[in-house]
Amino acid sequence: MTKISKALLCSFLLASGSITYAATTNDWEDPAVFQINRETPRATAFPYDNRQTAMEDNYASSPYYMNLNGTWKFNWVAKPEDRPTDFYRTDYDTSEWDDIKVPSNWEMEGYGTPIYTNTVYPFPKNPPFIAHDDNPVGSYKRSFTLPQTWNGRRVYLHFDGSTAAMYVWVNGQKVGYAESTKNPAEFDITNFVKKGENQIAVQVYRWSDGSYLEDQDFWRLSGIDRDVYLYSTDNIRILDFFAQPDLDAKYKNGTLSTNVKLRNHLSSQQKAKIELALYDADGKRLIKNEKNITINADGTIETNFENKIKNAHLWSSETPYLYSLVLTLSTPNGDVIESTSCRIGFRKIEIK
Repeated sequence: MTKISKALLCSFLLASGSITYAATTNDWEDPAVFQINRETPRATAFPYDNRQTAMEDNYASSPYYMNLNGTWKFNWVAKPEDRPTDFYRTDYDTSEWDDIKVPSNWEMEGYGTPIYTNTVYPFPKNPPFIAHDDNPVGSYKRSFTLPQTWNGRRVYLHFDGSTAAMYVWVNGQKVGYAESTKNPAEFDITNFVKKGENQIAVQVYRWSDGSYLEDQDFWRLSGIDRDVYLYSTDNIRILDFFAQPDLDAKYKNGTLSTNVKLRNHLSSQQKAKIELALYDADGKRLIKNEKNITINADGTIETNFENKIKNAHLWSSETPYLYSLVLTLSTPNGDVIESTSCRIGFRKIEIK
């Protein structure tokens, strides 16, 4: 959900007289709050240490990936008032808590009730507020140990999705908050982790003010229900990119416009090289472009690539031909900092 959509919902309800808005101290009932310290959404991509593994794009093969799926300690309560309020502390004892699989929906693990409904809200309507006597809260906790090779690198915590409001702590310190049902949420935890063993604590609320945007035909299920993992980057990284394939008027030759955003977390200006390469389905390289760039201290820069592909293989349901786009960031001397990739296809549909 976006800040705009939540603001529009609140404006509509206020204009229609459906609610009289009053101040609330709960983030999960405040239309003005939908995230705290959450990273800006970006294209789904993952850092690798070389071009070949980037093109294969198997997360588990990257030395910069750590899977946090598995068994977590878990506590469930039927209403927020009963939730453990200090469980995120590093000295909090969770030995008496249950175990739960992550990812999973806690209703399917024996906690609470799965709800199926279409146009009827599964909770009393009083937007943006949620009934305090029926809003289950799940508290999760586990530990992890960072690889020594990540020392001096940045560390990010990634949730592929969770329902419907979520607080995150690392080593007893509050990292952030997200209302992110079915959407990814990332947090920069570089300043929260330490060498050796670390603790992560997550508290998930079943309903939030954002749940008013979800009045549609689907099962209402809760919990950390998609993958959770850590990934690491250099202080200079590929932050985001957008690749836009297109075709000419005869649907024969392709064009590829690619925008790449780079980030420098260091306190000094940095020089680097960004390379774009395109490979066909057989692994043959068709395009290679390079640009030397300078990124200001603690800053970002965007650069664009424009390429043409003669006699492009077209994508269709019957022949889903995909190319591999590989982006590689390196030092001015050519040492790879990181590489990432995505699959792209050439397809164009027009009504004339």
